[in-house]
Amino acid sequence: MDDDDTKGEPYDEIWRNLDLSPEKVAERDRRRKKAGDLFAELTSAPPERQAGLLRQERFQSLDLLDLLLESSQDAQLADPARAEDLSHLAARLAATLSEDEPEAVAALPRAFGLGANARRLRQDVTGADAMLAKAAPFLEFSGERALYSRIAALVRWEQGRPDEADALLRNAIRLFGEEESVPEVACCRGLLGLLQMEQRGLGDPLPSLLDGWVEMSRELRPALALRVVLSAAVCLAERRQMERARMKLREAWRLLSEIGDPRELLRASWLEARVLGRLGDREEALQMLESVRLRLFLEPSPAEAALVSIDLGLVLAESGRAAEIESLAEALRKAFPDEAPLIVATGGLLRFAELALDAEPGLPALARHAIATMLRTFRVARLSLQPMPFA
Repeated sequence: MDDDDTKGEPYDEIWRNLDLSPEKVAERDRRRKKAGDLFAELTSAPPERQAGLLRQERFQSLDLLDLLLESSQDAQLADPARAEDLSHLAARLAATLSEDEPEAVAALPRAFGLGANARRLRQDVTGADAMLAKAAPFLEFSGERALYSRIAALVRWEQGRPDEADALLRNAIRLFGEEESVPEVACCRGLLGLLQMEQRGLGDPLPSLLDGWVEMSRELRPALALRVVLSAAVCLAERRQMERARMKLREAWRLLSEIGDPRELLRASWLEARVLGRLGDREEALQMLESVRLRLFLEPSPAEAALVSIDLGLVLAESGRAAEIESLAEALRKAFPDEAPLIVATGGLLRFAELALDAEPGLPALARHAIATMLRTFRVARLSLQPMPFA
């Protein structure tokens, strides 16, 4: 048989198996280019003109809708304001298309959900709640409900409502499990572990953290993965499983190059210092915690400066330097005199200093309780905390 008669056969079979003939590939690429051109024209127009453009027939495109949703997803962490704008455009286009394209209705919960998460990342949890309320009537399938539950859990968490966040994350785990979406189940387990790490009354965080770490996509969500593995290392070190904790710390270091946000790297350093303190590497932990604390003063992030002061105070106490803890409270008071919630924080820090000076047993558990109490206070008072880096 002539070579020319056979050389295309393996590729032809591949095209048939994928149901993508060369003609279909060309058509797909043409549609993508057209959607890209429309996207560029729409997003470069002044905001007051964008609604009018979406009413034009040439913008009535499911491909454009998909591109708006994908672009909003991609922009969430790097530029949440842009992500929110794109989600609004997607919701508007989906509503317009829904009269003639029933599948466009299915895009509404995703568009509103993306808008809610973008607002959460902008520390507007009230606005995020409003977007979730818009999404709720359009939920139909378990995958949609899973996405909604996870975003709602993050919003409730950052509103200082941990029990509701716990229930919503467990619901998301169940729904993603029904969809057999292993990475998404793992992501939710990791988030649940982080919530339990913060509020120990909700359960033991270590199983969720370890389960999440094993299966979650570290390439897709490196910042979240880094928090999960470092938190697992903290838990292991607290249980005196030192070699396992060091192994997790080494795994975390391999992720650091994937994190581009200096604010997130600062929070990772904070967690790393906590691990080192529990491992007994106190001098290194003290240096890192003091560096983190000073940078939080400069951001400024008064709530997190107060929280890291508790961690620093614990390591000082364990290093025989409990007398220095009181000065940490005084520095907070002087740096942020107008932040009323910090009155609670400085009081808690001073109380911790007294307990440390009296060499009270169980100081690590007392520190965890003080941090959990402060976090609830700060969240209810809307004192800014770095949002969970999730999209």
